[in-house]
Amino acid sequence: MSIKETPISSDSRAASKHRTYITILETYVAILGTILGLVFTWSQLRLSQNEDDRSRRAEPLSYTLEAVNTHYQYDIQQDGVAMSISAPSLRLYVTHGSLSSITAISFDGSAFHELSDLPILDRWEGCTVDVTMPAESLIVDGNLVYVYFFLFLQPTEGENQLDLICNTISLDTQEVQTSIFHPIALTQLSYLADSPQKELLLVYNALLNDFKGLGLL
Repeated sequence: MSIKETPISSDSRAASKHRTYITILETYVAILGTILGLVFTWSQLRLSQNEDDRSRRAEPLSYTLEAVNTHYQYDIQQDGVAMSISAPSLRLYVTHGSLSSITAISFDGSAFHELSDLPILDRWEGCTVDVTMPAESLIVDGNLVYVYFFLFLQPTEGENQLDLICNTISLDTQEVQTSIFHPIALTQLSYLADSPQKELLLVYNALLNDFKGLGLL
């Protein structure tokens, strides 16, 4: 008994190749569709994130300031004696909004001792910045030394802010207490007797008026 093979016609071979091409094409289209879908989803998420970032930056600035121990030292000359006293740094914590500029200023009412532009972050919410300034602007009252500086904050949205930070140092115990004033009620100036507190407010008022003259406040 013999088996006779039926020859495959050229039309059948062409049809088989055509089906193979269609299958490959369908596979490529499916893969391309998946890739395009992933790219579209990623772009939508990115757009949403950018919109969220913009809305956060547009919020009015809200922040807290606190004194923290960062092993920072004050070098102070008192009656010809050099002293090195442990001093707290100031920690700025942003809870809402964003900053376009932040400057630490050492100013004693007549001269600027130091201006320090602090780093600007892409995202501020939940971020902290530590601020340290040398003991250039100070008031001595007996065994107490008042070391002070200012923090000028320019938010992306809302009004600029000028804060006064004062570290009060006891030369007897070398203890340091930090006071942070923001904002400051200057109406009490005319009612205060001569004191370090009044002198601090006078310096603050002088710097405030300079910034107002420049249109910064």
